[in-house]
Amino acid sequence: MTKSEKRLSYIALAIFIGYILPFHFIPIIYKVYDNYRQSIERLQNNISKREKLARRAEYWKAENQRAKQEHEKIEVGLLQGNSRELEGANLQRLVNELAEKVGITLKSVGSPDTSFNTDKWVLVIQSLQFEASSKTLMEFLKAVKNNPVKLEIVSLEVRSSRKKLTGTIKITGFGLVPIEPENL
Repeated sequence: MTKSEKRLSYIALAIFIGYILPFHFIPIIYKVYDNYRQSIERLQNNISKREKLARRAEYWKAENQRAKQEHEKIEVGLLQGNSRELEGANLQRLVNELAEKVGITLKSVGSPDTSFNTDKWVLVIQSLQFEASSKTLMEFLKAVKNNPVKLEIVSLEVRSSRKKLTGTIKITGFGLVPIEPENL
């Protein structure tokens, strides 16, 4: 290489080092590095978000199971039927079975009252007159309380005559009324 070619090479190298390298190549290299760093940061953020979601998923899965169990428990405690009348009949049947099981004599059983309702819920009230001993009456009250279908005694009137108890009792239960399709 001649002396002038060497000089031209040094000038070209100086221009490359002084101008092209700092103003063209270094910004490109920095941009590539910065994009690489940002993509790694995004990946780390995504990983931490997914880990949080996984922990939350476990929590919500357990919460969903708990809610389903609670819903099933509530469902068991409701009167079953496709209409208010069927739910009333089911309460009447249930009360008759409990009375028969413990030995209470039912003197009269009124029609179940299903007039207290909302668009989804129905409150069924069953009135009945009975004759029992104190022991069988207590067993009946315990059977009503311990029944899987949630029943409540709203009133109890008892009279005693000749070692027999007679009286009137009102028992309530709740049921869900299925939504009827709108008339088209």
